[in-house]
Amino acid sequence: GEDEQGGERKAAAAMCVGVGSYFDPPYLQGLSHFLEHMLFMGTEKYPEENYYDAMLSKWGGYDNAYTEMEHTVFHFDVQQERFFQALDIFSQFYVSPLLKKDGTERELEAVESEFQLNFASDDTRLEQIFSHTAKPHSQHPFSSFGWGNKNSLQTTPEANNIDVHGELRKFYDQYYYAKNMRLVVIGGFSLDCLQDRVVEMFSAVPSEPRVPPTLPLEHLPDDYKVISPLSKFGMPFAPEALSTIYRMVPVKNRHHLSLTWQLPPQLDNWRAEPTDYIGHLLGHEGRGSVLSALKRRGLANSIYAGIGSDGFCMNALFAVNVYLTEEGVDKWEEVAEIIFSYIELMKNVGGEDGAGFPTHIYEEIKVVGDFKFRFQEDEEPSDLVEDLADELSPCHAYPPEHILDGSTLAFEYNGKAIMEIINQYLTCDNMRVDIMSSFFGRHSDYEEGGAEDDGDNSNEMEVD
Repeated sequence: GEDEQGGERKAAAAMCVGVGSYFDPPYLQGLSHFLEHMLFMGTEKYPEENYYDAMLSKWGGYDNAYTEMEHTVFHFDVQQERFFQALDIFSQFYVSPLLKKDGTERELEAVESEFQLNFASDDTRLEQIFSHTAKPHSQHPFSSFGWGNKNSLQTTPEANNIDVHGELRKFYDQYYYAKNMRLVVIGGFSLDCLQDRVVEMFSAVPSEPRVPPTLPLEHLPDDYKVISPLSKFGMPFAPEALSTIYRMVPVKNRHHLSLTWQLPPQLDNWRAEPTDYIGHLLGHEGRGSVLSALKRRGLANSIYAGIGSDGFCMNALFAVNVYLTEEGVDKWEEVAEIIFSYIELMKNVGGEDGAGFPTHIYEEIKVVGDFKFRFQEDEEPSDLVEDLADELSPCHAYPPEHILDGSTLAFEYNGKAIMEIINQYLTCDNMRVDIMSSFFGRHSDYEEGGAEDDGDNSNEMEVD
């Protein structure tokens, strides 16, 4: 096929490895992210530092990688005629990376610079407040510091006589093995040709861990299924961290309210996605919605409700995020009351098994999902392989026949699951309140020498 400029579309590949920052040892937080960086620093077959980057750049390609909580993704695209050369260089990351000791200092600087960049992000700071107020790391990995920086990866471990380079190699040997990897390739070649070349290049990746993992994954006979060792940790917040209000000072000028509830893992609910149904109702913008009630009172500008994409194996966090007006900051309790009155309305209308909800609500969700799937725009090959690798993450993969549509389509209505979440989990006792507002001050006020930084017409259930 051709790209938007009329030239030949690029070939692309992505690798998802089923390990992320939740697997970091407590004494070396940020290790997964650091290892992601170190894999670019040469392999036995291609020992030159950053050879992969340099060749892709020379061949008109692009590459990137990122570390999530439960998995890590590496991906690249390149001109078709250079694809197999690039794929061979890429494959060696998983066969024999050098992980040279003299390269660690330079990559530590890169990790530190990413940390400093994200330090000024209000969303990242909110995530860190969540981590800081969760159960201690000895009880739950949610409290880990996934970014890592020079302090967590060099200063502190060195003071404690920890061999960071040795731990880096051990971590790689524990979790980078074929059963814990998912590869996606796209290229203008026959499927047989692609498969033959992949087998040829990746067959040297060991099937099992080179060293027994600290947190072993259980690989089931069903190829795609993995039981994560993280599932044993359960909910991240102790009771004392809930029913609590956290007020935060932002870096930028903003007013934001977040109500968050912890739920059990939702992996097994992928066909019905009950949290999507609840999020659709609470985040709706039409007549009779929470947002219309808030706007009528001049308290909010926008609202979003749903679960995030991390922590699937242990728990899910369902949040209602409200972008407040200045008046809404003073009256945030009224905003919370309106949201809870709508939750009460859902309880009353839904009944015991969700049979009381109007059928058109599910139909609307289903039609929108179908429409999005059928008429989605062509993705760039690099984006497509990245998205598919993400969907294939060993800890929360969809069945093979639903890799393409599992996250978009609604397959069934499960009123019982919806009502179970609403009745058992969307309660005051199970909720935390986070308010971030520049009315409380700005981050720069607390820094020494710091400077200021600068609808839908569907007739949904109504709330007054």
